[in-house]
Amino acid sequence: MSFNFVDLFSCGGGMSTGFAKNGHKSIGAVDLEVAKPSHGIGATFCNDTYERNLGLRPMSADLAVTGPDEVASHFGFKPGDVDVLISCAPCTGFSQKQSRNHVLDDGRNSLVARAAVFAEAWRPKYVVIENVKELLRGRHKHHFQGLHRGLTDLGYDVFAEIHDLKDFGLPQSRIRSLIVAKLGGAFHLDLPKAPLRTVRDAIGHLPPIAAGEPNADDPMHVCPSIKGHSLARMQAIPKDGGSWTDLTEEQAHLRIPSMNVEKPGSFPDVYGRLAWDKPAPTITRECSHPGNGRYSHPEQDRLLSVREMALLQGFPPDYFFEGSLSFKYRQIGDAVPPMIANMIADAIAADAEGRGAAPDQMRMAI
Repeated sequence: MSFNFVDLFSCGGGMSTGFAKNGHKSIGAVDLEVAKPSHGIGATFCNDTYERNLGLRPMSADLAVTGPDEVASHFGFKPGDVDVLISCAPCTGFSQKQSRNHVLDDGRNSLVARAAVFAEAWRPKYVVIENVKELLRGRHKHHFQGLHRGLTDLGYDVFAEIHDLKDFGLPQSRIRSLIVAKLGGAFHLDLPKAPLRTVRDAIGHLPPIAAGEPNADDPMHVCPSIKGHSLARMQAIPKDGGSWTDLTEEQAHLRIPSMNVEKPGSFPDVYGRLAWDKPAPTITRECSHPGNGRYSHPEQDRLLSVREMALLQGFPPDYFFEGSLSFKYRQIGDAVPPMIANMIADAIAADAEGRGAAPDQMRMAI
């Protein structure tokens, strides 16, 4: 069966692409397209990417103040038209990779609760949420607890678990909270396990490229140029999984200052190469620079291309990203992997058709 969905915080369309793959229809999407406070609205170009690939132009709006009636009016649908509500609020304020989050409660974290506001107005059969693991277990998990109470009061049964998405075939270790709420009945999200997929499995077939020069057959197979000292550092890092910690004392001049002041072994992934026969580490929104993580090609002296990064994130091989090169990378790092979204959509369709988990498998883990 097919169903209509609305995607809040739609970014570049990762979740929507996974749902649309099997014929489910996006009847609305909303994203403010703000990368950081200093950037203006529309800076990330993610709505352009969404429209190009999914054929619907998202509403550019702040969901902290924009309500269900405004969104429904903008797209011309009625509350009863929404079968599935997707609401993947920004994760930056929850992630423990941001040191300030150990103390401060980022104001954006309150956006998680907006899912209950829209669910109350539209009464979708299912509500789907993906976020970092800290949403369920971190210092600021009270935001999820408030959402849980709100959805429960509306008659939803809430399923919530933490999984490493590599267990389901994503060629990347990506630990995430997966949440599905069902109106008027229990739901169990039982995604099928898959053999481990590696970097080689995902990108080993792509042709080599030089840094800064796009592939003639695929404009997304492109990465930033790299020169001078940065290129020399990249060339010195061992192939197939090496990092800056492998630089010898004779190569100390290639280190950046922070490498000399950090404790030995600190942040080993920065300026690191991926290993061919392992899943990639988590791809984040900062993946546009080799100094932000283990984002360099296993063999070639360059950052992974946009296409390579997208394939590791589970995007289709023909997906097109709009905007500047840095924002293409950002859209990928911010996305919900479409292949995982597709599996969630399949699980919801099976449940709606009565093919869901047996009653003794139903459970809620918070």
